[in-house]
Formats: sequence, structure tokens, C-alpha cells
Amino acid sequence: MCINYKDLQWIYKNHQDSLLYIEFNEKKSFLNEIEDTDENAFLLERIKSDVVLQIDISGRHPGDKEVLQIVKELLSKFNGYAMDDYSDHLWTLEEIQNGTKYRELKFFDYIGWYERNHNK
Repeated sequence: MCINYKDLQWIYKNHQDSLLYIEFNEKKSFLNEIEDTDENAFLLERIKSDVVLQIDISGRHPGDKEVLQIVKELLSKFNGYAMDDYSDHLWTLEEIQNGTKYRELKFFDYIGWYERNHNK
């Protein structure tokens, strides 16, 4: 049985306000944003054949707690990686849980990214 997930989207609400938009990303255009290094080469090849779930934040709320909750839950049940808009790193569940930093930023560290790029 083949299921088409193309138009499937979930909306995570916070007090009736849309907070997260969750959908399958078939185009995988984000792969162009990942730095082509030896460290990432294996992961890039693997992801090309994997299913990608994309979570976008509305911008009306920080979404920290909700994003971390969903990502940790998904990665604890399925093999995979998480990627945010603030680095080109592919994050493992262990790195996210431990607050590991990559190039001075933790997963989904928009505050650290902003401070690094706007407080010079």
C-alpha cells in the first residue's frame, strides 16, 4: 500500500493559536543548506533516502518547549536526526538532551544565534 503524504499537515496549537506546522518535506531542499564536510557526507547520503518531517514555527510564540518536546519524542521512537535554522548540524537525540553545542550553539538556539550575529 502506498500512501501519499504530500498534502498532509498537522498543526500544533497553543490555546487555539497555531504554533507549529508539521509536514513531510519531500523536496528536501534543506539539504542544500548543510555544509559539505567529511563529517556530514555520510549523513547527507543517508537523509537523501529517508523520510523528512519538517516543523515550522509560527513566529507568534517562541516555541522552545514545544519544539524540544516533539523532537525528543520523535527521536526517542524513530531513528533520525534533527536540524534547525541556526546551524548546518544534524542533531542526534543524545546531543539535544545533553545540551551539546556545535559551533557555540545548542539545538534550536535562536537566542545564541541572534546574540552572535547582531551584538557585534
